[in-house]
Amino acid sequence: MNIRRITIATAIIAAMGLSACSSETKRSIDAGTVVTVDPAAITTVVGDATTVPGAVVAPVTAVPATAPMATAPPATAPPATAPPATTPPVSLAPGPNLYDEVLAPRTPTTHTDPFNSSGTLANGVYWVIYQGGETMTPTIRVVQAFFGAECETQAVAAGEECLNDIFVLGVPSREIEDLAFTNDVYLTVASSGTQRQYWITPDELRSVRASSASDPAPADFSFAGFPFLMTVQGGRITKFEQVWVP
Repeated sequence: MNIRRITIATAIIAAMGLSACSSETKRSIDAGTVVTVDPAAITTVVGDATTVPGAVVAPVTAVPATAPMATAPPATAPPATAPPATTPPVSLAPGPNLYDEVLAPRTPTTHTDPFNSSGTLANGVYWVIYQGGETMTPTIRVVQAFFGAECETQAVAAGEECLNDIFVLGVPSREIEDLAFTNDVYLTVASSGTQRQYWITPDELRSVRASSASDPAPADFSFAGFPFLMTVQGGRITKFEQVWVP
């Protein structure tokens, strides 16, 4: 800041400074006298540094280093959404329709399975006579049948003949009323006049034994009391196939 005039107090300080630095005679300064001082003769000391005469030193103000705060963007990974595991439905092969013609069952080459007199019937293939009963729990009589060479030996042992390669041992036998069909039981009947084999349901089996066949039945179909080959698995009937016999 340029100061062209100062008050008497400032002039005295300046005069004292001058007298201390030179041998000039001190001048008395009357009170109230205004002294004009050349600002170039004033030396300003700031701290330990001496400025050039007449220079105005602006205070050094250090600006604090304020680096912007590093703000990392939030790690927001999109949620990993796995597509739902959708197993395609299993398409089952269509089953036969009522009275579709099917293959005749193949009889064993030696014999049907033996059976115990009571308790659960073991897994196996049995020779049975169908006697009616409930739709899903038929009444049956289980016996044992022999074929081929065993037909001959068993018939001779019983004092009978092996006819048409089948010998049925009537004793022992077992009556069963609580052995159920599976829901998808494979059930067939043989037409007595044509020997053709047809697929039917447990409902139709019960109906056809009591009266006549339903409308889908062929015109030449007639039901006969032929025996059945019965397959048992896990305490239930999985196959019930009628065998045409002469």
